[in-house]
Amino acid sequence: MIKKLLARKPAPKWGESIVFYCKDCEKTVETQQVGRKYVYKCKVCGTKNVAFGTPRSIKGFFHIEEEGKK
Repeated sequence: MIKKLLARKPAPKWGESIVFYCKDCEKTVETQQVGRKYVYKCKVCGTKNVAFGTPRSIKGFFHIEEEGKK
């Protein structure tokens, strides 16, 4: 049992699969970090109303469908 716990896959490195979703633009965007906190500014519209997470979590939380599927 202990060997099974130790044999887990390593966690992905931070930043590899993180996407930023602007709630005002309603799309994934590039951002700029504000200070040393987890606050990000949208480069498109300039607001700080940005969420971040894995692509799967963002699509699930904001109910985003893939392009072409409606």
